[in-house]
Amino acid sequence: MRNKKLVPVMSVITGVLMLTMIVLLFTIGPWKKSSDDSSLKNAKTGIETELTSATEITEATKGSTPSILETEATWATKEQNTSETPEPTGTSAPEVTESETSAATPTATPTPAPTATPTPEATKTPTPEPTKAPEKTPETTKPVSDPGGSYDLSGMVIVLDPGHQRKANSDQEAVAPWSSETKPKVSSGTSGVSTKRPEYEVVLEIALRMRDKLQSMGATVIMTRTTNDVNISNIERAKIATDNNADVFLRLHCDSSDSSSSKGIGVFVCSKSELAGQKKWGDWLGNCLSDSTGSKFRGTVSNTTYSGLNWATSVPSFLLEMGFMSNSEEDRLLSDPDYQEKICNGVAAFCNKMKNR
Repeated sequence: MRNKKLVPVMSVITGVLMLTMIVLLFTIGPWKKSSDDSSLKNAKTGIETELTSATEITEATKGSTPSILETEATWATKEQNTSETPEPTGTSAPEVTESETSAATPTATPTPAPTATPTPEATKTPTPEPTKAPEKTPETTKPVSDPGGSYDLSGMVIVLDPGHQRKANSDQEAVAPWSSETKPKVSSGTSGVSTKRPEYEVVLEIALRMRDKLQSMGATVIMTRTTNDVNISNIERAKIATDNNADVFLRLHCDSSDSSSSKGIGVFVCSKSELAGQKKWGDWLGNCLSDSTGSKFRGTVSNTTYSGLNWATSVPSFLLEMGFMSNSEEDRLLSDPDYQEKICNGVAAFCNKMKNR
């Protein structure tokens, strides 16, 4: 009777175990591959052991009752132990894939570094260079000091002697009152290297312009000649100056040289003048002309070379070389009305100095 009761019980136990195995298999299946392999093996081993025990019990049922009872008691104890021992669930945490990690842990958005705002450089204020002192103006380019000055020359007697004449007079006359040396009475002078104009023509042109300017300032102007067609010796010209007791006897000439580079203003005076200030006055004349024209003053030469000066030692007498006709630049200037006007201005300034000396 007891054997009959045990058979159904064992069948139930066997069915429960089979069902448990199936449940475990379905439960273990979805586990992730990353589960601990040793835990699965242990679970399977336990199930296989239980099945083996159940089989043995079934076979033992066919034997004696005590064995069956013992087996039943043993199964009761095992069931109790099984209920107290939890089924393994795996000791390893499921492996987290890279994609899951990315989804689970939010990626920290990097805080952009603040863009440094460039600080504009301060505009450098250029330090102005010190103004250089102007270089000294060469004498040849002196500015006109008094291009149109007007002076009170009233009371002055000025004798202007335009040098030379159209036709030379080769007749001889004494060079000086104190000398037996002679020379031609008058020559025709030089001519321009560029303009080809004769000296006697150019100096008369300037003398006539000068006469008008000096007269406009109140001076009495006496001309030794007013045309080119004359025949007046150097002694005769000097006599006109002494006879009129000239305050200024001015002989107008243009120079010439073998060197085409020679240029500038020259003044000649008689070294045997009766007047102590003759040389100094010659410098006045040259400087006044240099100031008005911008041409270089070459200095005052004192000698006894010129008969027209040697015969007029009683009055302030000057031979003025206004420029070199052998120099192409000065040759053109001497025929330039503007430059001629500057020469006249310089002579007017000189006459004013002589009046007020």
